[in-house]
Amino acid sequence: MTRLIVRLRLTMWRTSMARSPLHLFSSIVGGLAALGIVLLLGPAIALLVLQPLEIRAATVPLFSFVTLMWVVLSLVAAGVDNMLDPTRFAVLPLGRRELGRGLLAAAYTGVPAVMLCLLALAQVIAWGARPATLVAALVAAVLGTMTAILASRAVTSVLARVMTSRSGRVIGAAVVSLATLLPLLLNLLIATDTLRTDLSTFDARASARATSWTPVGWAWALPFDVASGRWWVAAVHLALAVATVALLWWVWVAQLGRVLTSPMTSSGGQHIGRGRLLPLLLGRSPVATVATRRIRAWYRDSRLVGIALRTGVLPVFFVVQAVLTEVDALAGTGVVTLGIFAGLTLMNDLAFDGEAWWMHVSTGLRGWEDRLGRAIASFVVFGPVVLATYLVSWALGVIGSPVPWLSVVVASFLASLALAVGVGAVLPGTAPRTGGNPFAATSGGAAQGCLTALISFVGPVVLVVPVAWLAIVTSGHPVLRWVVLGGATAYGAALLVAGVVLGGRRLDRRAPEMLGQLAHAQL
Repeated sequence: MTRLIVRLRLTMWRTSMARSPLHLFSSIVGGLAALGIVLLLGPAIALLVLQPLEIRAATVPLFSFVTLMWVVLSLVAAGVDNMLDPTRFAVLPLGRRELGRGLLAAAYTGVPAVMLCLLALAQVIAWGARPATLVAALVAAVLGTMTAILASRAVTSVLARVMTSRSGRVIGAAVVSLATLLPLLLNLLIATDTLRTDLSTFDARASARATSWTPVGWAWALPFDVASGRWWVAAVHLALAVATVALLWWVWVAQLGRVLTSPMTSSGGQHIGRGRLLPLLLGRSPVATVATRRIRAWYRDSRLVGIALRTGVLPVFFVVQAVLTEVDALAGTGVVTLGIFAGLTLMNDLAFDGEAWWMHVSTGLRGWEDRLGRAIASFVVFGPVVLATYLVSWALGVIGSPVPWLSVVVASFLASLALAVGVGAVLPGTAPRTGGNPFAATSGGAAQGCLTALISFVGPVVLVVPVAWLAIVTSGHPVLRWVVLGGATAYGAALLVAGVVLGGRRLDRRAPEMLGQLAHAQL
């Protein structure tokens, strides 16, 4: 059965590539990027076999950080590969453990998982000088990769189930916020005095010992423990690593069991109020109606709540790091990045509607009304978040030139919204299916999302370059910097108007074709 599920996964991947040239192109780009990372880091890690123990010990904090980021990114960025949706197996006579084994094996065939396994093999070579450390490194590679993959799936499955309720979305907000801070905490843990101040005599053993007592470091510390002669510590870490994998497996399999035995249709018992406040504030025009519907979706739809949480907590790392390092540019860069990513959330907004978008077509809603309504919704939802992040950073004193930075933030937010409404009218992207796992992604969908995100991310950066240059040049002039702020606002608004008009015309011309694309947008 495991081999059958793996073959099914590969067949579905090949079919999606043959059906969509965009999926094929974006998957090739993603594969080449992963290959580049392996070719860059793999030999560097493998050549550590020629170095003394104090340098080889760097593999422990390195792979611990990779494991942690694997889980964090599944929550705040990429999601987990869900090409083989477990709910589609509910009608088949499969047990949860049998399905779990097949899905776990299929997970190893994804491009990111293959990249992680190749880097783990490079780690094995790095500890291959002695037979004992070689065996320990092999065990570490198996347990470490399983920890990363199982942790991402267990955490996202549990959190997706929790976030189906309103109170659960509050819990999800706390968990995602904490997950964003975990890499910063690990960075503070491994940044010992030896690593920071004495690079001429680099010694990673202190950091290796520190991270070896974290859950993400238990498995990767095994060859270091053996090489150091700490056999009892190695036994403890081995027991903890095996117990962690067993616990994550049990949690994930339990979630699979709930999926397999849950009803395939919703009971429809949830009561949704009329919501009088938003129509009162925005009005009842077609544009206002679209904006109202999308604003409500941002706090009712668990899929969109997940995206909002990932976007909102993004700059926390930059701001906290700026406070600790006293580097002003980090906080400013974090707020600008938040502005860009907040605009990007609109890029695949049509995909979250899916086939339900036929209502816009059947009622004769014009394209520019659809585009403008969605832009207003994103502005209402994320505008206060961007502004609050900027004000907090300014109050903490980590933004040295507030007016120039504000000019760049405003221009980046509006420019990203402009590109998103334009690109979204051509490439609607993909989204998790309605009622599904809000952290789910597929290989083809994630690759297409990365391609469109790359277009929309590079675009705002290019468009904001003139504003950034003017902000730098006029930063010391008390009057001209305010002029630049006003010009940046007008410039961003003009871009947004252009995006709404062009994107609206595209929807007006190709509405039937767009409906055909949206029929396959939710995966």
